[in-house]
Amino acid sequence: MQEGNAPARCVLDIRAESGETPVWSVAERKLFWVDQEAHRLNAFDPACGSNESWQMPAHVSSFALRGAGEPIVVALRTGLFDFDRASGTLAPVAAPPPYPVETHRFNDGRCDRQGRYLIGSVDLSYFQTGVAGRAAVYRLDGGGLAEVIGDITCSNGMAFSPDGRIMYLADSPAGRVYAFDYDIVTGTPSNRRVFTERDRGDGIFDGAEVDAEGGYWVCLLMKGAVARYMPDGRLDREIAVPVLQPTKVAFGGPELATLYLTSAAHRHLPGDQPLGRHAGGLFAIETGVRGIEEPKYRF
Repeated sequence: MQEGNAPARCVLDIRAESGETPVWSVAERKLFWVDQEAHRLNAFDPACGSNESWQMPAHVSSFALRGAGEPIVVALRTGLFDFDRASGTLAPVAAPPPYPVETHRFNDGRCDRQGRYLIGSVDLSYFQTGVAGRAAVYRLDGGGLAEVIGDITCSNGMAFSPDGRIMYLADSPAGRVYAFDYDIVTGTPSNRRVFTERDRGDGIFDGAEVDAEGGYWVCLLMKGAVARYMPDGRLDREIAVPVLQPTKVAFGGPELATLYLTSAAHRHLPGDQPLGRHAGGLFAIETGVRGIEEPKYRF
């Protein structure tokens, strides 16, 4: 393993409570992202350093972009909605899954290479009860919302290989990232196996992205680092970042050569470690590799 030495520079010092799910829009040349706890969808323009923000009526975990100016599918605690930026209106797309809304909500999500929207969930009661495996991953397409993966506790680290035939998914409390064979025709994951794992004391797996070479980049919450794993599960490098709680990464910029990073200013777990001066900010890292354009939602 090589130690990363590319510095992470803060490009937006916004003190987000829980910055998450960055997605680069090639068409608009902006980084879309959410502040989950503040219930806000954002769009950051690195060319001028400005950040546009839209208030959501409930916790917003992730989203799926269509074309420029088209409605954005947002995953709220109350269900899935089409959000129209021009009017600020929300139109229902799908009700939340049949889980107890007092303890469950959507979490990490993204589109597969074919334009389906995959959204994981988290069982918040686990952190009091210790009972694992009561969350799931769902797929949204023309057939509606359907469960495709069960027996997880906190869905994170969702990403797809460059050809779309391998799906990655982290279960943060378990300290594991799983790999699945992914049927690109039906959007069905199968053959679950452990891709990589680590002791939670050495960082908690959070959001992730895959680069054009197939490298899997994943945030290490509570360690203040981003790790890159190769397709065979080998740890390629770790890059230290100046915040304790990096949350998710996305490649962006004109050549998809900049790795953007969201972070959290709200302390996720008990402790007294410093969160970092720019906790909750957006960061940019030049890694020397390029990403893949995020697919648009097509249904």
